Amino acid sequence: MLVMGLTVVEVIGRYIFNAPIFGRQDLAQILLALSIFFAFPVVTLRREQIDVDLLDHLFTRRAAFWRNRCIDALTSLCLLTMAVWLFARADKALERGATSELLFIPKYPLIYFIALIVSLTGVLLAVSAFLKIIRPTDPEGL
Repeated sequence: MLVMGLTVVEVIGRYIFNAPIFGRQDLAQILLALSIFFAFPVVTLRREQIDVDLLDHLFTRRAAFWRNRCIDALTSLCLLTMAVWLFARADKALERGATSELLFIPKYPLIYFIALIVSLTGVLLAVSAFLKIIRPTDPEGL
């Protein structure tokens, strides 16, 4: 909503009052990143991400259960690897004093936040997969 409101106010300011909002691009980029990564853990744990089920008919329920746990483990490992890389990028941004182009907002807090959310998502996915193995909701699927 903030990105949309910022864009509407900026367009009105530009075309009606000939006074665009200085730094709107910087603010919109930051708000967009925040909105995407705030939703990341929720989308992952609810399994609402886009998936392709072209080969699902080839798996039995039991095989599909274990396939899904392996995918969860691999995805968790990838997310945690990305988080380590993101923490390193945030450290570099802090050392170099990287800022946004127009408003000179430091980039490292946003990168640290993204790294934290990605690592939280990876840990939550691993815990969720482990809990589904020790306490399956569908015992016949095992």
